Amino acid sequence: MTNFEKITESPETLGEFLGSLPCLEGPWDTAFHRAFCDGCAAENCDAENCPNNDQRNNPGWWLRMEAAE
Repeated sequence: MTNFEKITESPETLGEFLGSLPCLEGPWDTAFHRAFCDGCAAENCDAENCPNNDQRNNPGWWLRMEAAE
């Protein structure tokens, strides 16, 4: 099995790999803000207080989205 095959076994595996990369921002960050933050009523929303913390910095949900044209 190649490294590519291993990290693309499933959306969860690929999401874990992408989330582990030491990068400041990924394409899922903008999508996260549009999907979860734009309509959020939380006032002090940081990593600890985010009602969608399980999706924050987790590209797994983003991988299941339909790709834009």
